[in-house]
Amino acid sequence: MTLTTKMIAQADTAWDNFVILYPDLLSFNKPVIKLNNRIYKTAGRCLIEDNVIELSAKLLINNYSEMMNIILPHEMAHQIDYNLNGLPNRWHGKSWQNIMESFGLPADTYHSLEL
Repeated sequence: MTLTTKMIAQADTAWDNFVILYPDLLSFNKPVIKLNNRIYKTAGRCLIEDNVIELSAKLLINNYSEMMNIILPHEMAHQIDYNLNGLPNRWHGKSWQNIMESFGLPADTYHSLEL
């Protein structure tokens, strides 16, 4: 199984778990997950209006577990916040924090991953 295949499987599982917490997500498409070779200062980003999540390919290689278990849900929480609440006033506002905490993760806004 390739790294991309594992990443997409993990994203599918995370999305399914978010849907259990937020059944209204059934009316939205799962975000498309992509690796981006050009981003490395940020671990990931969510292009909310495009329903696309990009993860840093460079950081993923050395930080697979944290990228899959923390960064991916962090970015998915941005898409979920947008889907359920519209364009946020603050990217890491209270609604986003609640989504992260409902998923059992801290609402941290920064990472300490290394290349």
